[in-house]
Amino acid sequence: MDGDDSTVGFPTYAELTQTQGWSQDRSKAVEAEPEDSVGPSGQRYTEGALLGVGGMGKVMLARDARIGREVAVKELRSDREMGPDERVRFLREARVQGQLEHPSIVPVYDIDRRADGTTFFTMRRVVGRTLHAILDDLRRDDPAARTRYTQRELLTAFATVCLTIDYAHTRGVIHRDIKPANLMLGDFGEVYVLDWGLARLVGEGELDSLEPDQPPQRLSVPGELMGTPLYMAPEQMQDPGVGPAADVFALGAILFEILTLQKLRTAETLYLPANARTSERAPERAIAPELETICVRATETEPADRYPTPRALQEAVVRYLEGDREVAQRKALAKQHADRAREAIARADEPGADHGGQHGIAIRELNLALALDPADTTHASLLGQILTTPPREIPPEVHKQMQLGTDRLVRSGAQFSILGMSIWFVFLPAVLVIGVRSTTQLLAVIIPAMISGAASVYATLQKRIGRGPQLVTVGCTLLAASMLSRMFGPLILVPTLIASYAIVLQAHPARLFRRLALVASIVALAVPILLELAGILPASYAFEGGRWLVEPQMIELPPLGTQLLLMVTNMAMIIVPCVFIAKLRSDLSEVQARQLTQAWQFKRLATRV
Repeated sequence: MDGDDSTVGFPTYAELTQTQGWSQDRSKAVEAEPEDSVGPSGQRYTEGALLGVGGMGKVMLARDARIGREVAVKELRSDREMGPDERVRFLREARVQGQLEHPSIVPVYDIDRRADGTTFFTMRRVVGRTLHAILDDLRRDDPAARTRYTQRELLTAFATVCLTIDYAHTRGVIHRDIKPANLMLGDFGEVYVLDWGLARLVGEGELDSLEPDQPPQRLSVPGELMGTPLYMAPEQMQDPGVGPAADVFALGAILFEILTLQKLRTAETLYLPANARTSERAPERAIAPELETICVRATETEPADRYPTPRALQEAVVRYLEGDREVAQRKALAKQHADRAREAIARADEPGADHGGQHGIAIRELNLALALDPADTTHASLLGQILTTPPREIPPEVHKQMQLGTDRLVRSGAQFSILGMSIWFVFLPAVLVIGVRSTTQLLAVIIPAMISGAASVYATLQKRIGRGPQLVTVGCTLLAASMLSRMFGPLILVPTLIASYAIVLQAHPARLFRRLALVASIVALAVPILLELAGILPASYAFEGGRWLVEPQMIELPPLGTQLLLMVTNMAMIIVPCVFIAKLRSDLSEVQARQLTQAWQFKRLATRV
């Protein structure tokens, strides 16, 4: 029996990333959603290297065409899609891992189904080495490993793992498969807990199927091994329906292995009480008695005799790391790491600096500072500052996202323009009924309006809307609005129409475009008035005996028809811009709420850390 064999036939994410050489992000309870919400994946992901194949599926490197990044894709084999248990476990793994939002848990980006029916989910591509590989190097007495991974370094990472598992427990999730192969250490202080495929949701009992038309079923039954036997708690070997104490046992087994470079149990001693006394098992390593006591308590046979939570185990390890004789030294070292983090933050804001690299250095230094002196709130505050303060220079990735947002807004404006032009032509029959005096002047309104509408339709069909269709749409709309001055004169209806349109144009994301639109709107309003004052166009108004008379140019002006037409058109000019502005305000409010919530979560995370 191999120490890292799992009972599930899937290659572990940690093992695949390690072997392929590319191994490289609150209070609500986690829910395994009952809906099967996956659908066709389209052409979003371009498959790359095959990282590994297991009994249940495979893991691949892929390119996300929408975001422009490389991701890890975990895919269920097509013949496993028909097995209800395998599919339920697979979907639940993605959803549970996706809902555990913690820096030490690899985030799930998407879950979907291909056209051939295979289910998959994508997650962040991470960099680092598994604890399993690190311990193997240390067993071989590798000089580089001895220098890089000191006992203090590994105990600090172990403390982070404990807090990560404690976080999962607060969300009602029991990992059930904690082992060195599922723990990854990064080059910048990152620590990841991987592979949540065997996780159990506390309180589920008889877990409801993730398929809505299936009756309730258990995904594990008493006597079934769910996990890696050499790291499983005794009670987990009898019934997979275990509680947090099972994860505490696995953490204790890992701590013992970190200290002694020996596995706590072997195949021959699997069903015997665990002997975690380092002084007996590895006397040559001279393990501190405090650490031996921690190992023994964490691996007690009875769950009630172990540490009550992973956090309690972490606190015991940290108390050892912060022994009275070393408190001052640890605080001094923590301050040095925090100072280096501040220096990295300052360098990240310099022109031409590698913001991502400096950001990673700052996080690494703060992780070390927090591990050395977790009681110092300034370290947590600085972490919150990093997570919530944007850089002075917008990163290229953010620029791309902003451009996508601009394209969406411009497309929405083009669709709004189509609606507006359509409403113009709704009033055409009413104008014809009232009576047309000058067909030429009416065509001078209709033709630009048709060109504007056609340009908007053309724009919506483009993958990316250029400046040309936008300028044609705005220019022709303002021209048509200006020519409406021949209907009731340049001071009736036209100013309201142009003012409404100009206000809507100020929502355009490009500053230069907004300024040009404002100038063009003023020109469109002023030109007909100036032409009439200069005598180039016939006067639309006459002033006699204190009365303001409207001289019809384009259409007849019957009393009832004229008043009804003006009333309805003015109402339309109130409603249509308001609809656009309301939608824009709603979108902005949603983005603002999302950003504020994210900042709030980061601050809470920093405070908890």
